[in-house]
Amino acid sequence: MLAVRMPTLFAGGTVLELLELTVDAELRGGGIGSALIRAVQARAEAAGDVEVTVPTRRAGEFYRRLGFDETAAYFKWSPN
Repeated sequence: MLAVRMPTLFAGGTVLELLELTVDAELRGGGIGSALIRAVQARAEAAGDVEVTVPTRRAGEFYRRLGFDETAAYFKWSPN
């Protein structure tokens, strides 16, 4: 798991952005990922973060089940 805490103007405080979360394929469906997300949410709340965000296209339904709302498009630019 990789997360970054960032101060923001748009959210009105610090945001914890979850950049990477992986559970071995053989272990998926057993609640490990959900437990990790709950731990991230608890740490964000304890730190006073105003949001936890996740830039993902592949796991939307997983995060929706955990109470996340889809709120924005993700834009990127590559020089090539």
